[in-house]
Amino acid sequence: MTDQATSTEDTIPGKPTHASRTTLSHIMSGNDTNLLGTVHGGVIMKLVDDAAGAVAGRHSGGPAVTASMDEMVFLEPVRVGDLVHS
Repeated sequence: MTDQATSTEDTIPGKPTHASRTTLSHIMSGNDTNLLGTVHGGVIMKLVDDAAGAVAGRHSGGPAVTASMDEMVFLEPVRVGDLVHS
């Protein structure tokens, strides 16, 4: 028996990771803060998800969605006026 199906690896060339590299930068504003005056963790998570979606879309050549995320650890607070890169 022979395998007549062509695998995806045979038809689609691979891409180096640098071809999909993307940086998103955002200046935090008062609209992004909680009652403590620091930026909501959810705002930071959204920025990371936006950047990841852009990278995945560039890499795959089509739309991409986040199916899951294992963990995000916040090391220090982000404040109004801070420039965040993801």
